[in-house]
Amino acid sequence: MDQWTGVHRAFVIRAYYKSNDSISTAQRLFKKQFSIYQTPPTNVIKSWLRHFESTGTSQGGCGGYARSSLPQIFCTICNQCLSNEKNFSSSVK
Repeated sequence: MDQWTGVHRAFVIRAYYKSNDSISTAQRLFKKQFSIYQTPPTNVIKSWLRHFESTGTSQGGCGGYARSSLPQIFCTICNQCLSNEKNFSSSVK
């Protein structure tokens, strides 16, 4: 069984992004939050980040379903914004 829970994974991922993409800061915040001396190693955190960025979840690969990748979601949103901007600018003329 994995020693790191989903709560641990989610905390580290959020701490990583809040600390301007710093793994060492995320590890320090993890120690402080959970009062655990041992932190997830850098390579494990990088693996969690890759998994999160590709699936949109911090859950492990067992069960469930894969969500759309984050880049795909962002592209969809950007395309909608650009489409709305073009429609707006043509209607103003």
